Amino acid sequence: MSDSYIIQLTNSAKPDKKAKITFSQSTLDDETLDKAKQRLDDLLKTSAANKIIKRLEANTDINKWVSDGLELHQRHETNTCEFCGNEISEQRIKAIEAHFSDEYKKFKDRLTSADQWLASRYVKLDELPPEDSLYEEFKGDYKAKTSALIIATDAVNEEIKKWQEVLKKKIDNPFDTSLNVDSVSEVSISSFNETIKSVSDIVTKHNNKTDNFETETNKSKKKLELHYAAAEVKDFDYYGKIKAIAEKKNVNDSLNATTDTRKHEIQKLEDALSNEGIGADQFNESLHKFIGRSELSLRFNKDIKGYEIIRNNNGVHDGNLSEGEKTAIAFVYFITKLTENDNKINKTIVVVDDPVSSFDSNHLFHAYSFLRYQCKDAKQLFVLTHNFTYFKLVRDWFFGNNKNRKGRKPPKEPNAYFFTIESSVSNPRCSRLVNADSTLVDYNSEYHYLFSKLFNFKENNKLDRDEAFLTANLSRKLLESFFSFKYPKNRSDISQLLDIGLQGCNITNPETKEKIYRFINKYSHSNVIEINEDSSENLMGESYSVIGDIFIWIEEVDPVHYKEMTETISV
Repeated sequence: MSDSYIIQLTNSAKPDKKAKITFSQSTLDDETLDKAKQRLDDLLKTSAANKIIKRLEANTDINKWVSDGLELHQRHETNTCEFCGNEISEQRIKAIEAHFSDEYKKFKDRLTSADQWLASRYVKLDELPPEDSLYEEFKGDYKAKTSALIIATDAVNEEIKKWQEVLKKKIDNPFDTSLNVDSVSEVSISSFNETIKSVSDIVTKHNNKTDNFETETNKSKKKLELHYAAAEVKDFDYYGKIKAIAEKKNVNDSLNATTDTRKHEIQKLEDALSNEGIGADQFNESLHKFIGRSELSLRFNKDIKGYEIIRNNNGVHDGNLSEGEKTAIAFVYFITKLTENDNKINKTIVVVDDPVSSFDSNHLFHAYSFLRYQCKDAKQLFVLTHNFTYFKLVRDWFFGNNKNRKGRKPPKEPNAYFFTIESSVSNPRCSRLVNADSTLVDYNSEYHYLFSKLFNFKENNKLDRDEAFLTANLSRKLLESFFSFKYPKNRSDISQLLDIGLQGCNITNPETKEKIYRFINKYSHSNVIEINEDSSENLMGESYSVIGDIFIWIEEVDPVHYKEMTETISV
């Protein structure tokens, strides 16, 4: 398919449904226009039958002036000429009245009526639907057709205007029978009718797509799929390659021995050049960015024909590197090698194994930002780590990437995933990759997890036994975490924490506080394990009520925190 047709189909496949459009416009009837011309021709060839004053017949302007003057004199009942002041003779008045007879006036009225009728014959376009109300694939054609329609309308109206101009000449001089008009050209009529039909057809297509939106968009998608499939098969020359493989297989077999020898020689040369392959300036720039300081640098030593590490630029090789510095140098060296020999990072699969294993917390963010900046364009990236803080940084980066893909039009599937390594206890020991637990993926802290878990229990007004036995411990840990953060001076005593938490509260009163405190003490820290049936039934009945009171209390103490947390867990 052509590029323009591909663009049209792509627009047609978009999932944006538009409203239907109302549009109606009549075409021109050439038979009606022919009858109008015949009527006009009859009027133009007709003249008023009266005694004509030649000078008035020959001079249209004088004829109109005298006609207006006769009407004025009759209205004011005077025979005196208002222009020269002389008395108009009775004979002259009769001659003028004979010129402007009743038949003359009736004929002129006919001409005036014809002029008014002709004025109503101009083609008037209804308001055209705006271009933005149509689907994208129809806009270009619609814009061209509506422009052509306006031009065609102007052309027809221009010819009707010529008729009206001739008719006005007849009105000014009803005695002139030499006037004539041409027919409205068939080209103008057909051009108007064709363009208005084209506009109507586009609107019909638009409305049909709205009525059958899913069917029509699927048609466009199917055409695009077939086009790209055919193009790929053709561009890839699939069958040609199969034939070429068969033809060259025998040749390749005979060259395998030579190829293996050459590969071995190349590998030796690359090993010999590997130390020289790293640019010291590039390496040092990356190293300083990674560790966040510039005291360590790599320098080439001509005597030993190799590189050495110097500290604070004092020229002395430093062999006393910390484990973190060793890790940083190894990691930067690894990243630098990725782009050696014009290797493209976007065509490379990169595996990074625990780049922060020997770092303290001060270097986690340097390591993360360096990894993201250097490897974000990798064809595929694997990051393995035991450090939960570093995991969260990478996890949030990957979450952002998935979110951006989801927000595209059309949305794209996520391309970042999270796994853990699960080891067996059998002998021999083996491991496998499994999807990461939701506690790693969905929560940023233990407090976040506790709040989410207990909040979900609150929303469920009927807890089963398993859930009920969890609520007491979860409730105690949540309240301790919350009030310890709010009131750190009393964090060692849960009873004092709860008492301080009541300060300024109106909804939560001492009675409610005591109920919560006894609940978590009884079922979370009781010295006696109760195994009777009543205990478990009481726990199931009390849990839901107490959990609700806990969240009401948290919201009352810190409404901003409560709002933020509920919004976070809902996302």
